[in-house]
Amino acid sequence: MEQHTAAETPSNANHDSATLDAIQLMLRDLHTRHDEIRHRAAFRGCTKELLEVQQELVNYLLAKKSALSGQNGSGSSTYHSFV
Repeated sequence: MEQHTAAETPSNANHDSATLDAIQLMLRDLHTRHDEIRHRAAFRGCTKELLEVQQELVNYLLAKKSALSGQNGSGSSTYHSFV
């Protein structure tokens, strides 16, 4: 009889796959130019902070993606914003 650990069960694998898909979609969205939000940030004087938050989100999502896909997360990837 084959035994699976909690991390290897088919339902967990499906969940991880769905989570990886969601992360990929969010990363794609974060790399999309959103002129309305950029305009609002410029108007409010928080463009630098907006880009910092985007970078933090990208770093978090890349780390989570690496952990879920079993990759070593030692490599650093920098988000190059659309300034």
